[in-house]
Amino acid sequence: MNKEMRLQTISKLISEHEIKTQEELGEWLNCSGLQVTQATISRDIRELKLIKVPSKDGTPKYSFKMDQDHFIFEKLRHKLKDALIGMEVINYFIIIKTLPGHAHAFGALLDSMDIAGKAGTICGNDTCLIICRSPEEAVSFKQQIDLLQA
Repeated sequence: MNKEMRLQTISKLISEHEIKTQEELGEWLNCSGLQVTQATISRDIRELKLIKVPSKDGTPKYSFKMDQDHFIFEKLRHKLKDALIGMEVINYFIIIKTLPGHAHAFGALLDSMDIAGKAGTICGNDTCLIICRSPEEAVSFKQQIDLLQA
């Protein structure tokens, strides 16, 4: 079996099963008729850009980055609902005011998201400063956050 078919098989297995370790993935591949080494599995995981996300029971499992993006968006949506006080665009910046102690959580979520125009975040106790690359991108970024609140 060629590499492309092996990667497709791994993608299918990850989509259909909660696979938590490389050893478990190797067992599934073996059951699918593929004999692969741990080194090959490790390279395939890197090439597919698989990441670990919480499974239904809370233990880490392999997943695709797009699943992680959905997970992050959902966490941000809940955080916006639970702790956001206000948001304001000033030139290149977006200032997010939160309940005390929540700004760092906003910053961590926003930093993990790949949103065009965002250069980075700086957070205190109740304020998160998002630095954008242009005033237009700051407005666009805020609009994207506003859509999450809808």
